[in-house]
Amino acid sequence: TSYQPAPAASGRKKALLIGCCYPGTSAALNGCINDVQCVEYCLKHRFGFTQQGCIVVLRDDQRNPDFTPTRSNIFRAIQWLMMDQRPGDSLFFHFSGHGSQKVDTSGDELDGYDETILPTDYKSAGQIVDDELNAMLVRPLQPGVVLHALIDACHSGTAMDLPYRAKADGGRFHWKLKSRQIKGTSGGTAFQIGACKDSQTAADTNGLSGSAYTGAATYSFIEAVEKYGAQQTYASLLQHMMDSLHKRMGGSSAGGLPSGLTSLTGGGGLTGAAVGLMASFLLGGGAMGAQVPVICCDKQVDLYATRLGI
Repeated sequence: TSYQPAPAASGRKKALLIGCCYPGTSAALNGCINDVQCVEYCLKHRFGFTQQGCIVVLRDDQRNPDFTPTRSNIFRAIQWLMMDQRPGDSLFFHFSGHGSQKVDTSGDELDGYDETILPTDYKSAGQIVDDELNAMLVRPLQPGVVLHALIDACHSGTAMDLPYRAKADGGRFHWKLKSRQIKGTSGGTAFQIGACKDSQTAADTNGLSGSAYTGAATYSFIEAVEKYGAQQTYASLLQHMMDSLHKRMGGSSAGGLPSGLTSLTGGGGLTGAAVGLMASFLLGGGAMGAQVPVICCDKQVDLYATRLGI
């Protein structure tokens, strides 16, 4: 009989944060640089990501070409995030920018579409498909290692091709299989928090803070952590994120598809990544379009007993 090493009580922490505003283009967004800055603050002050060099940030206002969110730089940074894994490690991946969909050619999608995220050079280098994110971030996860991915973009519900999505039914969450193919890890556990369902768009709005543009998923995630703590359960996190967005719904999403992309969901072309600033965790009024945050996982963990492992 062989035994896996027990996870360390407190393992190492690493994070990759990506903000794509697409400056100077018709796809320009308003606040995702601030979005990643606020996630970085949250990780440092609420989840203990304090070791020197444990957080890498790619942002397209960066003059150093090695730290701009191009497709190749994102792939290289993901390799850094996933290297030298040890039991007890906590990994975090955050993307704030445009998301879209493409026709599925592998046959693993129930709705016939792959979800994508758009690097800053998507027009020349191409979009990053959920199959690629799964292969780079999910499949290599080793035993005892936990990955959390917060993807604040349109159509991001299953942007990492994790097979199970938490669905509300009868006042409780339960897991629903959302893929024709179970794409597992190498023993670790992967959670993804999506800004919205695959069929939905995410708002680019200043309605949450009343002034600064905010990413809806980023806003509600940090708000839930600030109000209910870093040790709440996944069911608690999802419920509080949903409640936060539900209170502010009633209008239509702002923003639009990047030039050259077409909405595949029949939503009239309304899209735009949820981007923005969570500075001081401001609360405010304002309306946004219907948007339901999503939690997915590679396995059916107990949502009501399992606490955040970030």
